[in-house]
Amino acid sequence: MDQREQSDSVVSLAAATTSVDDAGARRVALQASALPPAWRRADRLLVRGTEAGLFAIGVMFTLMITLEVISRYVFSFSIYFVNAAARFLLVWFFLLGAGIALRHGAHVGFELLLSAMTPRRRKTVVLFGLALIVVFCLEMIWAGFHSLGPAMKQTEAGLDIPLAWAVLAIPLGFALLLYHASALLWIELFRDHPKGTRS
Repeated sequence: MDQREQSDSVVSLAAATTSVDDAGARRVALQASALPPAWRRADRLLVRGTEAGLFAIGVMFTLMITLEVISRYVFSFSIYFVNAAARFLLVWFFLLGAGIALRHGAHVGFELLLSAMTPRRRKTVVLFGLALIVVFCLEMIWAGFHSLGPAMKQTEAGLDIPLAWAVLAIPLGFALLLYHASALLWIELFRDHPKGTRS
């Protein structure tokens, strides 16, 4: 592949990524429009705040890994805390991002199966799936908080901080996921919304 083909591939990938991001943003906006006005404003703040946090975590992770690669392969030494910090950031990134991914429809699903169903049966299956998510989130929130005590007694050697800072991402991340699943559940139950707002 020559330089022009590589450049075209990068441009195509960037365009595809932008298209997917735009579709996800439109999906979240349609979902929010089906919520009551006061809830809609709070939802918008929560979504934007979470996305800003995820962006900040992603930037920090990228900078850390870039710095580590440069220090290791250019200056022949390793920054001792980078690997541990990167693991912590990844835990927070994926757990905080799970709820946003649900709103964007980015989790694994069975769209082909749903599209073959009647509207009533499709709604029943979606409601059942969202209800399972809610139950699972409640379990994970309880387990996460239950794990904080023991985690406070353990120390992450690379950062010399309590392991609880990583474990805290579990209840907080699943609390956010619980909120987003509950919002979608409410939309499915109480609103006749246009195509595209479904989870």
